[in-house]
Amino acid sequence: MIKLNAMRFFGRSLILSQFFFLAIITPVLAQAAAGDPIIISPRAGEAVQGRVEINGITAMEGFQRAEVEFRYVNDPKNTWFILAETDQNVNPGKIAEWDTSLISDGNYDLRLTVCITGGTCKNTIVPGLRVRNYSPVETPTPPDPVATSNVMVIVETTIPTLTPRPTRPAYESNPAILSPSDLNGSLFRGGVVGIGFFLSFGIYWIVKRSLS
Repeated sequence: MIKLNAMRFFGRSLILSQFFFLAIITPVLAQAAAGDPIIISPRAGEAVQGRVEINGITAMEGFQRAEVEFRYVNDPKNTWFILAETDQNVNPGKIAEWDTSLISDGNYDLRLTVCITGGTCKNTIVPGLRVRNYSPVETPTPPDPVATSNVMVIVETTIPTLTPRPTRPAYESNPAILSPSDLNGSLFRGGVVGIGFFLSFGIYWIVKRSLS
């Protein structure tokens, strides 16, 4: 039963991992097929802190340069701040590094722009990155209960073993020890013998006196 439930749990975990992999890789593949630059990490809505690597794909036909920028979420002025520029394309690889400790905590959008020959530029945006260097990271949403385990656990009760105790050896009765009944009998017989002796001595003494 345990092996069967474990196999079912393993099968469900494998299916869920494949689902999450496809959910992540499908948009990337679709974007690559369209010939647009791609940011693989960080992902939209992710909490980041410290130095963050920006990884993706910038290799496009006629590549000239790539530029990484950030802005505050819902900035009414739509002001973008340049984070890094490079003339080296990657497919895939590290595009730039973002030191988030240099900015205040908050929510930011990240934009990758690739310019090719002819002056054409294409970009992609990762929205809602949460910079949390000096403030607590919000608790993530609890996972779907579908991923709970159905493995049955059987608890085996161990019966304690009784420790053997040494038994008292059987001793034979000592013939030299008198029981109370034997002692009373001996005293009675001794008394009878004593009385008989005194009676015999008394009769002998009386007869002797009468003859003298």
